[in-house]
Amino acid sequence: MMSNRVTMNQNESVMLQRDTLPMQILSKLMDWIMDGTLKMGEKLNTEELARQLGVSRMPIREALNGLEKMGLAESVPYVGMKLVSLTQEDVLQIYQMRQALEPLVAEKACANITDGDLQELEKIHEDYIQIVREPELDAKKLYLQNRKFHFAVYSISGMDRVCSVIESLWDTLSFFKLIYGRDVIKNSEGVDKIIAEHQSYIDALKAGDSESLRQKLCATLAKRIEGISAESDYYTL
Repeated sequence: MMSNRVTMNQNESVMLQRDTLPMQILSKLMDWIMDGTLKMGEKLNTEELARQLGVSRMPIREALNGLEKMGLAESVPYVGMKLVSLTQEDVLQIYQMRQALEPLVAEKACANITDGDLQELEKIHEDYIQIVREPELDAKKLYLQNRKFHFAVYSISGMDRVCSVIESLWDTLSFFKLIYGRDVIKNSEGVDKIIAEHQSYIDALKAGDSESLRQKLCATLAKRIEGISAESDYYTL
């Protein structure tokens, strides 16, 4: 009988460790974005980053490609890789597009959701609560878990093309949302509000109330739009 056990030789082990290095660098770059070490629009010098982190240029390039895929960086001809610059108008337009699309897929998800989907969503929400209740709050974990929650809902819709567009919008907003998340977690009222929002979405899904879910998402995004319109601090980072 053939064994299913997989063994790894030394070269494969080294390759696996090398493959994880760009992810570690990517995580570090995201930390630097959130603590203000790297700022919006800043050029990302591969050689300088390699020197600072004590690694070769190859994993730095791979990490920068990861930043680009996430919408945090962009490659500019004759300049190189730099962090994105989002104007207030950019952010407003993206939120307005989200307001048009996300309630649509959430409404469809409400019609498709199963008991298994609800259990998975509640587990994601529980993990989210644990993250925001940690003594040392982590804005990056908060952002990623919030994203996981929303797309766990949207994916149930089966509207893959629309979900792909929404994901692209979230990618473009990643820089803004990381900075926003860093400040939100300093405010316990803000944390409680987000937890309540997520729970209200789950309650609407459980009740099969697609209209309520659509209205809740529209209202939440409308408040974000209103807040962004009145705020300018994020755009001078």
